[in-house]
Amino acid sequence: MNISRQVNLQPFNSLGIEVYADYFSQINNLQDLAAARCFCQQHGLPWLLIGGGSNLVLTDDFAGLVMLMAWQGRQLVTCAELHFPTQSAPHIGYWQVAAGENWDDFVAFSIEQQYFGLQNLSLIPGTVGAAPIQNIGAYGADIAQVLQEVQVYDFANDQVFYLTAADCQLAYRDSVFKRRTDWIVTQVTFALSCVPQVNVGYGDIAKHLQQVIKQAPDTASPQQVREAVIAIRQSKLPNPDDIPNVGSFFKNPIVTATQYRQLLQEWPQLVAYPQADGAYKLAAGWLIDQLGWKGHRANAVGVHENQALVLIREPHGTAGGKEIMQLAEAIKANVQQVFAVDLQVEPRVVGAQGKI
Repeated sequence: MNISRQVNLQPFNSLGIEVYADYFSQINNLQDLAAARCFCQQHGLPWLLIGGGSNLVLTDDFAGLVMLMAWQGRQLVTCAELHFPTQSAPHIGYWQVAAGENWDDFVAFSIEQQYFGLQNLSLIPGTVGAAPIQNIGAYGADIAQVLQEVQVYDFANDQVFYLTAADCQLAYRDSVFKRRTDWIVTQVTFALSCVPQVNVGYGDIAKHLQQVIKQAPDTASPQQVREAVIAIRQSKLPNPDDIPNVGSFFKNPIVTATQYRQLLQEWPQLVAYPQADGAYKLAAGWLIDQLGWKGHRANAVGVHENQALVLIREPHGTAGGKEIMQLAEAIKANVQQVFAVDLQVEPRVVGAQGKI
């Protein structure tokens, strides 16, 4: 494992924030992780693992070791080769994918190989390793529907173990990895269908497909669904290469049925989605938009003009993570004051010693 000193992290986070890591290394295998662990222990250093850097706000230079997950590899395995063997299903293929693989590249690859189930998750930024951590989801699909098992490295104890999908405790934008921060995802296995299947229940997908293929949306191919999702995402979310951002900055808040009804009386156009337990998930972007934040600019940061959930950094400005978080806190306080709703920040916020 090669370790570099004083590395600029600007290329490794989608906000393009210029902060420096005291030490930096790439992780290509388990041996690199074990070596990194020894290095941190010997020097008493904090550590930070990053993948695509698309869910990360860096507020300071990092006074420790930053590890870039660069582990590559994809392979189709049999039921017997799984760590938790399961009954063979003729229409299911199991793909083991290394954590450093680009997520959207793997989605495209899976469709090319005639394995389906990921097309609604197209163009989500980041790496495969981040998928179960975030329980990524979009357009009526999420990782929980196709996750088979996960290989994990315990950075605290130098141990490798496996988790089933149930062990990952997946929930809305949540998983066990948010609480067990020493657990590093190193490999993810997906159960994908060899039978073409499409999920077009999400309204935007159906509408787009009707306009493009000129026939019933449920007759679309998985590739056509992927293309629809890409087109929709590109129309709604700015490309970080052009406008630095981390995508949706806030989680959609969940409130009780009582609180939902109270809000609805004052805000009849309130956008909300009923949950299985009787609660309601509110559209955070709608709440922010009602308060006039869309298009706001100050101190070289702002809110995207087309999407109130996306906080941006001016591409050539000098603003950093602190300015982004000051804006986020102002929005949170405004939403709390007006709606009595607590917004939670979606990306990881990391300071000099680690997660804030």
